[in-house]
Amino acid sequence: MVKIRKVKKSDFYDVFNLYKELYLAECPFDDNLNINYYETKESKNKVLKSIKSRKKTFLVAEEKDKVIGFVDGYMLNYSQYIHKVAYLDHLCVNINYRKRGIGKLLINSFEEKMKEQGAKFIKLNAFSENHAAISLYKKEDFSQYSVYYLKTIVD
Repeated sequence: MVKIRKVKKSDFYDVFNLYKELYLAECPFDDNLNINYYETKESKNKVLKSIKSRKKTFLVAEEKDKVIGFVDGYMLNYSQYIHKVAYLDHLCVNINYRKRGIGKLLINSFEEKMKEQGAKFIKLNAFSENHAAISLYKKEDFSQYSVYYLKTIVD
């Protein structure tokens, strides 16, 4: 049975490996991403800082004492919004545990935590070619909200 709980510092290595898995899955969508980034000390420090952050809501999915997924995000502090808006920063389920509803559980748990903090909306970004992620988000009632554009500057 899958349990959703708050991240602990002792989850670092499992969570770090999931961040790495997520990053490597996203590299094909952006050829400017450094495929070796998660081999750096900077990446380890960034993940540890994220786990320790009191400003983030960071939840893990656990099965049989093994971390198999996570979601993290935070409340946006933009005064231009009328209602509070949460930002879902990362969502990852280990490839061996996908298609079992764990992503849905993580999103719903994140939503509940943000709702407790007064959020009326959740924003997130997804690569337009990441059809699996977009499909999940649509099933969870997210709708397209904004479009980012990228221009390559040529010499």
